[in-house]
Amino acid sequence: MEIVATFVPGKAEPAEELRRSPGGASMVELRADLLGPDVDLAPLVAASLLPVIVTLRSSAEGGQGPDDPQARRRFFLRAVACDAAFFDLEVARDADLIGTVVHPERTVLSAHFGGGIPADLETRAARMLAAKTRIAKVVPEARNLDDLLSVLRLARALERGAPASRRAVVFATGEAGRASRLLSPLLGAPLAFAAWDETRRAAPGQYTAEELVALVGHLHGWPRRLFAVLGRPVGGSLSPRMHAAAYRALGLPDAFVPIEVSDESELDRLLRPSGETCLDQIGLSVGGYAVTMPWKQAAAKRCSLLAPRAERAGVANTVLPRAGKLLGDCTDIDGITRVLAEEGAELAGRRALVLGSGGAARAAAVALTLAGAAVTIVARDRDRATRAARAVAANVGEMGASADAVAVVNATPAGADGAATPWLEALRLPAGAVAVDLPYRERPTFLAQLAQARGWRYVGGREVLLFQGLAQFAAMTGAAPPVRAMAAALGLEEAQS
Repeated sequence: MEIVATFVPGKAEPAEELRRSPGGASMVELRADLLGPDVDLAPLVAASLLPVIVTLRSSAEGGQGPDDPQARRRFFLRAVACDAAFFDLEVARDADLIGTVVHPERTVLSAHFGGGIPADLETRAARMLAAKTRIAKVVPEARNLDDLLSVLRLARALERGAPASRRAVVFATGEAGRASRLLSPLLGAPLAFAAWDETRRAAPGQYTAEELVALVGHLHGWPRRLFAVLGRPVGGSLSPRMHAAAYRALGLPDAFVPIEVSDESELDRLLRPSGETCLDQIGLSVGGYAVTMPWKQAAAKRCSLLAPRAERAGVANTVLPRAGKLLGDCTDIDGITRVLAEEGAELAGRRALVLGSGGAARAAAVALTLAGAAVTIVARDRDRATRAARAVAANVGEMGASADAVAVVNATPAGADGAATPWLEALRLPAGAVAVDLPYRERPTFLAQLAQARGWRYVGGREVLLFQGLAQFAAMTGAAPPVRAMAAALGLEEAQS
């Protein structure tokens, strides 16, 4: 996989940064439109140890460069004197420069457009390929599942010929386009475009080179099976990284991608029996789904057969398409049960709290109930808390009920960013109680800070994700999960096997 790291200027000198290109990248895209009108390209191109694509993205296509064709012509007349490997020409503004200013073999002919997928997407791509440039790059904005499918369908159709002769790069920007960024290079695109680093993403949904390698670097073509996490938002999910690490460790030619589900109706096309999903219809063989907020309850309703614990919780976070049916389970229960067991929490006959009223809260309540605890659900919206408690045979209470609780599971986003929240501050757990967070972030959550200050034992969301992921991986693949590889992918140094 050839990865192009897009250079977006930071605080350091551009030439100095270009001498230290990101690991995993094999080319650099120099965004001249972000470097100022008087930038001297020659020393910057010379500073890069990797081949360079010079790009002047117009404001009409999401950049800061000129839209005027004459201004653009003047720029490229100067730019071709530098030793760049390629020049990105926009088909809408620069087509007359092909062969007159820039040689076709040094041209990346591009089209970037927002507002969804144009009806004539395939025609536009065909016209660009007819120009016989080295690369034809078509990048629309995906806003929903239909847009993503349109882009993947086109990318699949253009997968032909020997890898060295392939010229089409087709993917979508936007959160809904994330999966296309991962799948495009597997479907034959000669280049994958990546962010310079995680703080400088040139477009919504863009990955870094390191992330691309971690997520699909183990593959060298069309995946045997496609797995996905469905949610909204889903871009921050670590499930793709965790599962990809397992595929790499076991040599499985599978892919795991995030799919943004913007509306519940989209689930009807994804959650289908084997061979009947909308992804299967474009040639991607779906092996299973992880489901995250807010679709766990909706997923359970669409399953033809639920595991008893998932039926009890009314949620499914693991969905397996099979011939003529759709199986559902809730491995979140495994995650919560395991981390509490690792902490030695004695739950039988004791009180435990669940904060929240959504699908994750219901799963937590069932996990605690199965361990013998008397469960109280606490949520800011008491009506929702009452409905959730009724569904899982739990009680409804207030934060004051925490005084004699031996464990609490935070199944809300409260405190995930580390900021203080009075709602969580009202917790009054006894010393030695176990506080479990389901959200996961790089920085300590507010619940983690409270636990340290008040003498509680704390378990973070990554540990829960790991243990539920082990059960999920086994259900999806039928293989024993490689624990160490999956733990390392989540930044966890140790895990029990």
